[in-house]
Amino acid sequence: MKNILSLFTALLLLLSLSPRAFAEEDAEPEELPPEAYLPELPKIEPVPAPPPEKNALCRLLDENSLSYEVDLASYYLEEMAEAAAAGDAAAGRAAEECRAAALAAGCGGEEIAFDDLYLLARVIDCEAGSDWLPDDFRLCVGEVVLNRVASPEFPDTLREVVYQRGQYNVVNTARFASLAPRRPCVDAALRLLQGERRMVPAVVFQSDSIQGELFTMYADRRLGNTYFCLSERLELYP
Repeated sequence: MKNILSLFTALLLLLSLSPRAFAEEDAEPEELPPEAYLPELPKIEPVPAPPPEKNALCRLLDENSLSYEVDLASYYLEEMAEAAAAGDAAAGRAAEECRAAALAAGCGGEEIAFDDLYLLARVIDCEAGSDWLPDDFRLCVGEVVLNRVASPEFPDTLREVVYQRGQYNVVNTARFASLAPRRPCVDAALRLLQGERRMVPAVVFQSDSIQGELFTMYADRRLGNTYFCLSERLELYP
């Protein structure tokens, strides 16, 4: 009798279960997308591309917070001087044009014509180009030329002063026409055209004899004496 009651109780329990429960037991498991089975990877932040490599000068500027300004006027003035010493008038005039543009853009410096530099350097070379002569002597020779340009007693341009009849006879020679002045003579001319002076504006004579009031002289055992003299009309020179 006890066994019958146990069987009857089990039958009641089976009948009390929901059909859905059996369906869930027998249903196939739901398929998941493939990525669901992949392990979760850590997030990687993108690495920015390295900047282009800088040259040594750029690195120096960055590290030291320095800034440089190229003085183009001085650069092209040196180009003019080198062209004069090489006797290359075309290169000298091209450098003069570039320098004029630099001056117009705000670079400091005096306006200097290559033709004036070249001509004055050749006169200095003819009068004082020997290598044993001092720079002071070359400066005085060139200064007389520029004093004449500024003087009311002589022509108003350097070319007219140099080619004035009876003054610098050497300019009419074949040697002068093809002369490439030595670099010390170019440097002396350049210093004078930039305003350097050794004498006073009234010194307008250079000669191997005294001509007017003597201002100074240079004695040389090979050349002899060279006298630098004042104009006879000193009232014209303030």
